[in-house]
Amino acid sequence: MKAKYIKLSLVFGWVFISTCLLTHSSYGQTLPPFQFSDTNYQAIPLGAYLAELNEKNHSLKVKKLNSDSAISIAKQAGMPNLNPILTYARGSIYTQAPYAGYTNPSSNTLGATVTIEGWGKRSAREAYAQAEANRQLSEMVVEARSVETQAIFNYIDALRTKLLWQSYQLALDKLNTIKSASVIAQKAEFQAAQKVLANDLKYYSYGLLGLIGAQDHQLPLPMGTLKIEPQKLKVEELVDQAQNNRVELVTNKAFIESANANLELVKAGKNPDFLPGIYYNETPPYTSSGVGYGTQKSFSFLVSIPLGNGMLNNSDLIAASNSVTEQEVNLIAAKSKIITEINQTYLQYQSARDRLETSTNAYNQVKSSQNSGLQGLLRFRDAEYELIDARTVHAKTLILLQRLSGNFEVPNLN
Repeated sequence: MKAKYIKLSLVFGWVFISTCLLTHSSYGQTLPPFQFSDTNYQAIPLGAYLAELNEKNHSLKVKKLNSDSAISIAKQAGMPNLNPILTYARGSIYTQAPYAGYTNPSSNTLGATVTIEGWGKRSAREAYAQAEANRQLSEMVVEARSVETQAIFNYIDALRTKLLWQSYQLALDKLNTIKSASVIAQKAEFQAAQKVLANDLKYYSYGLLGLIGAQDHQLPLPMGTLKIEPQKLKVEELVDQAQNNRVELVTNKAFIESANANLELVKAGKNPDFLPGIYYNETPPYTSSGVGYGTQKSFSFLVSIPLGNGMLNNSDLIAASNSVTEQEVNLIAAKSKIITEINQTYLQYQSARDRLETSTNAYNQVKSSQNSGLQGLLRFRDAEYELIDARTVHAKTLILLQRLSGNFEVPNLN
C-alpha cells in the first residue's frame, strides 16, 4: 500500500494542496488548511480509495478466491466420470502340487473396466456446478457492495471530523483579532475541541486503512466539502429500481437456481451406473501327466450394475425439494424487506433534507456576524458546526437511499 500511496501523492498532490488552502469555498470563505505534526497523512479522493479497497480488502479477496474456485470446478464438472480400472491377474500359485504330476498352468489375465454414468448424471452435475459458480460470484458482488458502503460512511465520518477541525481553526484565527479578556478562555475551549477532533480523525483514518488491510504509516486523509445538493425522489421509482438492480435479489435468484440444479442432481443420482468390462486370458502351453496342452486364449465380457439404497431412500430428494422452496420464500422476503427499507430510509432522508435547509438558512443569516465581536463569532461557529453535521447526515442518508435502490455509483462529495 505504501508504494500505492507514493504514486497517489504524485497524482493527487496538487489536489491535496488546493483542498487544504481552498476547502469550503461552498461556505463562501476559505477554511484554514488542516495541519498535522505527529501523524503522516496522505490525501486521497473517495473514488481512488474505493478502487484500492476493492483490490486489497481481505474479505473481498477471500470471496474472489471462492468464486475463482467455483468457476474452475464448473469448467471440469462436465467431464465424463469414467473411473477406469485396469486388472492383471497371475495364474494360481500353489506352495505344493495338489497331486503327483500336477503342473501349474500359470495363466495371465488382463482386464479393463470403465464406468458409464446413469442417464442425466453428467449434465445435472455440470448444471449444478455452473449454478454454484454463479452463486459464488453474486455473493462476491454483495460483499463488495457491503464493504464499499461501510467504507463510504467511514470516509464521510473522517471528512466531517476534518472539516470541524478546520472550522475551529478558522474561529481560533478570528479570535486572535478580538481584544477581550474572555478570548483566552474561549481559545482554550476551541483548542481542546480541536485536540479531540484530531484524535477522532486519526481513529477514523485507521479504520479506513484497516478496511484496505494494509500496514502502512500513511493514514488516508479524506477530501471534499460534503456539499451535496438535495434531491427530490419518489419512493415508487426507488422501489422499482431496487427490484431490478439490488444485488441481494440477484443473489437470491442465484440461490434458487443452485437449489433447483441440486434437486436435478439428486434425481439423476438415483439412476444406476453401468460398469462394462472386458478380460483377456492366456494360458501358455504346458504338459500335465504326460499330456501336452497348447496355448489357451479366451475373452470375457461383463456388465456390472450397482444398485444402492438410493432407490429406496428418498429423504435426500425431499430435502433438496424443500431447499428450493426455502430459497423461493427467501426471495419473497427479500423483496418485501426492500420495500420496507426504502420507505423507512426515505422518511429519514426527508428529515435530513429539512435539517439541511434549516441549517443552511441559519448559517447564511449569521455569516455576516462572524467579524462583529466575540458573540457574533460564537454564533457563526455554532451555525457552521450545525451545517457540517447537517451535511454529513444528509450525505449519508442520500447515499444509503441510493444504494438501497440499486444505485452504486461513487458519490461526489465535492
